Amino acid sequence: MYNLIIVGGGTGGMIAAAYAKKAHGKNVNVTVIFDHKNPNIGVGESLTPLIKNFMNDVGITDNEMIREVGSTVKIGLKFKNWLNDGNYYHHGFSAKILDPDPYSSTAAYDIANNIYDSVDSYSDVFYEECKIPNPRLTTLITNSYHIDSVRFTNFLINKYKNDITIIDDVVKDVIVENNNIQGVVLETNGKLTADFYIDASGFASVLMKKMNVEWVDKSDWLPINKFIPCPVATNWEDKKLPPYTISEATDNGWILQVPLQKRWGIGYLYCSKFTSDDEAVAKFTIWLKDNHNFDLTNPKCLSFKSGYWKDQWIGNCLATGLASGFAEPLEATNIQHTISQMKYFFLHFNYKVLEIDRVNYNLRQNHAYENIYLFLRFCYDTKRTDSEFWKYMTNNVPDVIKQINERIEQGGYIVNTNMKHYNSNFFNYQNFTCVANGLNKFNKDKIMQVLNDKGITEMTKTLSDKLRRKKVNMNTTAIDHYNYITSTLTVNGTVI
Repeated sequence: MYNLIIVGGGTGGMIAAAYAKKAHGKNVNVTVIFDHKNPNIGVGESLTPLIKNFMNDVGITDNEMIREVGSTVKIGLKFKNWLNDGNYYHHGFSAKILDPDPYSSTAAYDIANNIYDSVDSYSDVFYEECKIPNPRLTTLITNSYHIDSVRFTNFLINKYKNDITIIDDVVKDVIVENNNIQGVVLETNGKLTADFYIDASGFASVLMKKMNVEWVDKSDWLPINKFIPCPVATNWEDKKLPPYTISEATDNGWILQVPLQKRWGIGYLYCSKFTSDDEAVAKFTIWLKDNHNFDLTNPKCLSFKSGYWKDQWIGNCLATGLASGFAEPLEATNIQHTISQMKYFFLHFNYKVLEIDRVNYNLRQNHAYENIYLFLRFCYDTKRTDSEFWKYMTNNVPDVIKQINERIEQGGYIVNTNMKHYNSNFFNYQNFTCVANGLNKFNKDKIMQVLNDKGITEMTKTLSDKLRRKKVNMNTTAIDHYNYITSTLTVNGTVI
């Protein structure tokens, strides 16, 4: 029997436990150490389509996500006021409706002709009318969810309670020799040992902080380090339940808005280098009053830092989720990355720590984190200078983003330079193109010149017209998001 200890019983820890049992079943004994006095914040978590992979892998249905977890459907993200002009754009998930385009030129033609509609993503109709693809006509493989992370964790605990051991305790010490853990000492239960350890303890990084490992600080790229959570109750009186997360830029950061079944999960994000806690609370208070007629009471100004452990697997210890690193929640990458980490690890791990596996895993995670940081930093490349925060972001643009911008300025319509970390399973050229268009980066005249010079203008127009027709067909079969959630919650005529 192989013994595995997971420190942390939040979302990351339970995803790790679920994949361990999925991959190895009765051959692995999983113990989760979970301090129940230190639960998740649970304001509201925005996810990516990778949650569907996890659900399929471990056997969770859409109905369970909606009924048991309190989820709503998510098809993308709405960026609001990022150019300080009150406007917005959508960054949506792929709808898998675009035929292969050898020149990736459909987006170019659409952008140049002011008909861009996120190309392969769900059209703006879905966002403006709060609609989702009809689940009876599609498997919804490209949707995601907004979840209550506390309910999600509790759901997973209940699902696996007979397959794993959960110990309610606190790790007081970690015994380490030559970067291998020899055991953990608990406050009540004393010393526990295992063959392998997973650190899922969140920002505390209880195990990793005891290891000899380098921290890669990315706060110069993403300086936001403070968060004020505030759930706001709602019953969606207007029946317009958004199937998207809202990220609304402010003069000193941005505001996260996650629509759940009974509330908005809202958070105010800012950087302590440019904004004091008192100032952030004051501005957030005004915003909540203006937008939700809600009074902020007892605000908590929570801290985090941008960065990751260079070696996320060291010896017989591996970090996952927030314990492995964190890039701010702008594109909902935390749980996505946790799923990617755990699925890959347990798919390849076979009860023995091999150096080749460890090295490959760490390279993969470094690549993923750098891709995430690059894309998130690209989202901030707005040229805003209306505050000290935005002056910093505009005056300290990383060289790699300057190179991307240079390509765009020369008429490049494929935001893809094959740079290291540029393309990955997280964010690819389609994501960069969508954001670049939303930030008005493209020179439309030069794009048309490039298409004409290549002699592919007519071909791209044909592809664009075909895409328009497909989107019209998809739009006509879309259903109302609020009605879908309500009908899923209805059992024998009663909303549960």
